[in-house]
Amino acid sequence: MGDRHGRIGFGLIVVLWCVLAGGNVTLPFAQAEEPTVELNSPEVLRQIFEQQVGKRVKVKLLSGQDLDGKVTKVGTQAVGLTELSGMEFFDATVRLDQVAAVIVRRGK
Repeated sequence: MGDRHGRIGFGLIVVLWCVLAGGNVTLPFAQAEEPTVELNSPEVLRQIFEQQVGKRVKVKLLSGQDLDGKVTKVGTQAVGLTELSGMEFFDATVRLDQVAAVIVRRGK
């Protein structure tokens, strides 16, 4: 357990401390909290889009059409999408009242 001079190494102290702590050590940067959304709010879709600015989302419209793109701007009535999958040369502006669902990728 000790080295040649009878001292316990720093690494062994850290290991012992972890064992004594029961392995219940949490690091604040290890778990990032996802922002919460009030699902009963009339502005829930706008809030979701605002949290996803700069990220890719899939939008299911009431018409049944799917749009997959990057959220660029969010207004009170519409959202802007760029880099549309399958339509790389096009952008879209979607009315929020025409959105049936927003599908987002979960954080790791």
